[in-house]
This record gives sequence, C-alpha cells and structure tokens, in this order.
Amino acid sequence: MAEEKTVRKHRRWPWIVAGALVASVVALVLLTPAIIVSIRYPTLTVDLAPYLKDAPEGLVSNKTVSVDLDVSRGSEGRYVVHATGHVLDWPFTAWVNVLPSFRFVGVDVAGDASFRLDGTKLQLLADFAASSSGNWRADVNMEKTEFGESDPLIAQLLSRLQMPAISNLVFSGTVDFSAKAKRTAETPVPQWDASCRLADMNVSCEANGKPITIENLRMKVGALGIADHRDIRPIFPMADSITVAGFTLSNAYARLQTSERTVLVTNEVSHARGIPGDKTVLPSTTNVVKRSFLVTEAGAKCCNGDLKIYSLFLNDDRLNVTLLVDGIDAGQALKHMKGFRGEASGRLYGKIPLSYRKDEHRFRLKNIYLYSVPGEIGSLRLYDPKPVVDNLAMGGVPQDTCDNLSKALADLAYDVLKVSLQPEPDGGLALTLKIAGKSTHNNVSVPVNLEVTFHGDLEQLLNTGFRTFNR
Repeated sequence: MAEEKTVRKHRRWPWIVAGALVASVVALVLLTPAIIVSIRYPTLTVDLAPYLKDAPEGLVSNKTVSVDLDVSRGSEGRYVVHATGHVLDWPFTAWVNVLPSFRFVGVDVAGDASFRLDGTKLQLLADFAASSSGNWRADVNMEKTEFGESDPLIAQLLSRLQMPAISNLVFSGTVDFSAKAKRTAETPVPQWDASCRLADMNVSCEANGKPITIENLRMKVGALGIADHRDIRPIFPMADSITVAGFTLSNAYARLQTSERTVLVTNEVSHARGIPGDKTVLPSTTNVVKRSFLVTEAGAKCCNGDLKIYSLFLNDDRLNVTLLVDGIDAGQALKHMKGFRGEASGRLYGKIPLSYRKDEHRFRLKNIYLYSVPGEIGSLRLYDPKPVVDNLAMGGVPQDTCDNLSKALADLAYDVLKVSLQPEPDGGLALTLKIAGKSTHNNVSVPVNLEVTFHGDLEQLLNTGFRTFNR
C-alpha cells in the first residue's frame, strides 16, 4: 500500500508542475498591462557622432538622439506610447498605438505611429506588425510637403552653413518620402526599399555677385537593400532651366548611377626584415573597391543648340570631361564674349574639354574648338568693331587694313567661322576667332579673312556658380 501511494504521488507531480506553469503564464498575461503602464522608463540616448564625421563644422551642436517614453492604456486593449525628445538639435513628438496579441508561446503586435519635428511641417506616418518569432514589417510615409528657405528647420541650417559667397537666396519646392522594410521566415534577414521625391523646386540667388536661377528642378532618389548589402537606384535630375551669369540651359537633364570600381592603391610600408636598425621602406599595393557616381549622360539646350556629356565619374580626385556642342546659335554664343557687340547667324559645333581637381575646387578650360559647317553660310554684323580692330592693330596690322576690316565687319557673310581656346605660357587663356567670307559694301563684295585673339580669364564665368559651394 505504501508503495502504491508513493507511485500515485509521483504521478501527480508533473500535473502539479504543469498547472503551476499555466497559472504563472496566465497571471503574467493578466498582470502585463499593469506592469507595462507602471514602469518608469529611463531616457534612451543614442550617440550619432560616428555617423556625422563628414558633416560641416558647426552644422549641429547636439549629436545625439534622446527619447523619453510614457505608456498608457488605450481602447480595445491597445497601448498608447507618447514619446518626446530631441533628434540632434530639434525637439520631436511621437505617438505609437500598439495592439498586442498574447499567445501561449509568444506575442504578436501591430499598430501605427506618427513622428513630427516640433514647429515644422515634417511629419512621418507608419504602420507595423511584428511577432515573437522574429518576423516583422514596417511601412513609413511622408506625404507631399512644401518647403522653403523660411521654414524654421531649413532657416536654422542655412544660418549655420558657411556660404559667404551666396546672397539673396530664395527657394521653394515639395518633397515626399516612402520606405518599406520586412523580415520573413522565407528571408530571415532585413529587406528594405526607400525613395524620396523632390519636385517643383525653384531657386534664385546671387553667387559672387552673379545671378543664378533654377526653375522646376525635380528628381527621385531611391535605394534598396538586404542584410548589409545596399544598392542605389539610378537618379534622373531634370530642370526646365538653369541660368548662370547670363547663360541659360533649358531642358537640362542627367542620368546618374552608382558604379563600383577596383582601384590599385600603393602605400609605403616599413619592413624590418629581421635586421637590427633596418628601416627599409617598400611599396605595398592593395585593391580597394570604390563606389562612385557615373553620369552616363547629361545634356541641355543652350543658345538654341545642344550640349551633352557622356560617361563621367563624379567621385574622382581629378575629372576630365568633354562637353559636346551640337548646333548652338553663333549669334547667341558670341554675345557672351567680352567686347562683342553686334549680331550673327549660323551654327557652331565642336567640343569644350574641362578638367577639375578637388584640391583646387575649380574647373579649368582646355583646348576648346568650335566651328561652323564648311559651306554653310552665316552672317556677322558688328555694331562696334573697335575691340576686334584694336587687337589686330596691337598685333602689327597696318592702320589702313584695320580701317577696311572695320567696314567689312559691319556686314559680313561668312562660310568659315572657328573659335578656339588654348592655354598660354603665363597661365592665362587665349581665345582665337577665325572668320572667312565676303563683305558687301555699296554693292561691292570683297573677300575677308580674319584672325583675332582675345586674352583674359575666361574661366571666371565658368567657376562663378561652382566655387560658391566650396569656400
């Protein structure tokens, strides 16, 4: 009998333990709501300084994110999380509605959230779902939002940026944002996809005293990734017009995509070779993968013609690019030359090579060559030929010849027009204009063959806008 009682007692123990576990789980589930809302959550602080190493000096004074949480009960079993804090220098307010679903072996949650930078129009909306198995998803969106230079956040950033050459800056536009991320049982690593669209952007300012305007700039920037791998989608910026110091580019566009290249980097490394006092320095090479942006094509209308660029890597220390010129109006192009006062017709073709070095922060012009199509007739009428004639006189052309050329340039039909630019020994640039054709005066036509060279810093106009952002 004693042995039977002992056996029955041992048989009851598993049921007693199981009942105790069930009771504990039920008690925990019942008490969880009270526990969650009664906890005093500490301030959460995240240091972003390692990610802001390349940010301009003084752009932000606080390089952390801090969050204070307050949890309360909502309707229909929901929890309401109220979050306040700072993202860098700017305060924010966030609300999260969470609906938990407790199971014996875990918990599922679903809900929605909103995030707003206080005092700004910036607001993000999100909805999410997650389970204790590790699967989750989240969608984040920002509806189309207008912005401008007077918005509090933007105005504060602009006041901290060092742009002494920029004045009278006015801009406006719209921006929207969307992102999706998830982790599933089939793909147990994070996957994400994000895009940001800029539209209707208009800009006007003065750079080093030269006016710059941009009308209807728009582009979409996107990226996607899985685990620690990411890809940036091709970018297609476009603008109705870009005007810099009198030059107008219309229907401007570009096609950019990321490109990875393996670059051989040579370093000098000291090798002791096991000999006391030996400090032999030998070269060491390493293959480094560089990610850069490749402009596959860019172009714009200018002077009633086309300007185009192909295959340009943007992240090189030195850039060499050739601007292809296709049928620009000779009259409009010549009007931008210092000292030219008159009118012309005809088309110019050719190329404009440019080079850029990061350490100089400026473009340099190389050997430019523009020409008219042989046999295609154009006209040239100078209202004031004095700058051209003075250049010829300084080159030793007799005065009577100069006087005759003054009359000829008043009404010239040309079949050869060439414009070339070459560096000079003193570091300057020489712009040479060649014209051949016939001039008609008092019903008498005479042949004209003219070559005149202008001197000066022709790169100044090119760098007016670019150097503004690199000072």
